Amino acid sequence: MSAPVDTPTLAGRQAIVIGGGITGLAASLALSARGARVTVLERDSQPEVASATEAFAAWERKGATQVRHSHAFLGRLRKLLRERHPELLDALLAAGARELRMMDNPPPTLRGLQREPEDEELVALGCRRTTFEWVARRYVLDRGGVTVMSDVTVSGLIAAPAAVAPTVSGVRYVRGGVAVELRGDIVIDAGGRTSHALEWLASIGARPPIEQTEASGVVYYTRFYRLLSGASEPLPGGRHPSAADFNWVKYAVFPADDRTFSITLAVPLAFPRLKVLARAAAFDEMVRNIPGLIPWTAPDVSQPINNLQHPVQAMGGLINRLRRFVDEQGPIAVGFFVLGDAAYCTNPLYGRGCAQGFLHAELLGDALDAHPSDLAAAAVALDRGARAEIEPFYRASVLADREAVRKAEGRKPRRLVNRVRTRFFEDGVGVATRCDPVVFRAFIRMMNMFETPEQAFGRPEVILRSLWVWLRGRRYNRRYALPPPPPLEETVARVEAAA
Repeated sequence: MSAPVDTPTLAGRQAIVIGGGITGLAASLALSARGARVTVLERDSQPEVASATEAFAAWERKGATQVRHSHAFLGRLRKLLRERHPELLDALLAAGARELRMMDNPPPTLRGLQREPEDEELVALGCRRTTFEWVARRYVLDRGGVTVMSDVTVSGLIAAPAAVAPTVSGVRYVRGGVAVELRGDIVIDAGGRTSHALEWLASIGARPPIEQTEASGVVYYTRFYRLLSGASEPLPGGRHPSAADFNWVKYAVFPADDRTFSITLAVPLAFPRLKVLARAAAFDEMVRNIPGLIPWTAPDVSQPINNLQHPVQAMGGLINRLRRFVDEQGPIAVGFFVLGDAAYCTNPLYGRGCAQGFLHAELLGDALDAHPSDLAAAAVALDRGARAEIEPFYRASVLADREAVRKAEGRKPRRLVNRVRTRFFEDGVGVATRCDPVVFRAFIRMMNMFETPEQAFGRPEVILRSLWVWLRGRRYNRRYALPPPPPLEETVARVEAAA
């Protein structure tokens, strides 16, 4: 990516952003920083709240069903904010967001970890999604150049036909029962997973985008908690981690702002009995059976936040999806750009959605800097940047989810090469992240999107160190193993009984 913006390359341009979530706000920042006048069309109501705490309790975000699930704001996003929007980062920290330094709490089995200058990048932000979005919206509006219109339903695009690709010049929307046409030089779709871009493009005669879709194979259940007065978060570094994968359930603790944290349980579809986790009593029973969660939810440490419409938030239908809006002929529509989950949607288990949305918006800004008067060339540049910076994480999500589904269903890899690869990653790379500082750092850099999986795990040093760990054998490597999970059948029976 290029250096921070210092010239108004889009001065005098009118931009329309469909969707006022995190990606839409990121796009508004990227475009308004370059001098564009931006109108954001958001289907949900403007929050009538005065603080992040009120936003969490009362902000209705039907257009973002994941808003009260756990979120990870990765190191790549924090670095992007620090370099391009430092005042927004300051506002988030002032609102209670926390800087979580990834290298401060390595696995207790890891020895010989030495600090490196680049480790200063490996800092994530811990806060609730509602806090991030509420602060970001206020920041965007206070900067000027951006107008947010709420309670708007976009019904289609305005476009002029052309021999190769239609040129988009605005949108049609409905507000308060009144149909309106809004013209603009640039139209951004940041409508998220439920984007209607395909319908809109088909209606103006555009070619269909290139699309790949694959189910993630999991259902999510999330509950938020608040630390009691005088209580502190459990100290890291214990024998039982605060995040792990038992194959039949994945769990993680997400520290947040305002003395809150959340716990998410991800359950494979192969275990339908665990659908009862949507009930608070069943969720609580599962938490009581996972040693890594017990210190967080002890009666003298925290209590669940129960004053929500749904104390346990459930989310299914999770997919990995790639959409490219440039093919061998060029952009399928000129002047129309699709960002974030509407283009690249990955399993939220890996926490990349918000970072990808901001990154995608900044890539668009860079593409428009390079081609301010040629929107077709800007689309090609954006596509090229997204393929290099975002698509590798989509591929990694697909492969990881396929492997997780296979394990949950009890299937063994069919081909020898796949069996060898699985053993290498389980008994080599997986163990090495808990005992080898070089492999651990590569893993953390990949998880925070500073390196693609191919970059992180394709380096000869990482491969050789992981291979050495693998060849030592399971007997030797037991000292680095995680504690065994609770017994499946007994635990599920307790959870069902509690429900």
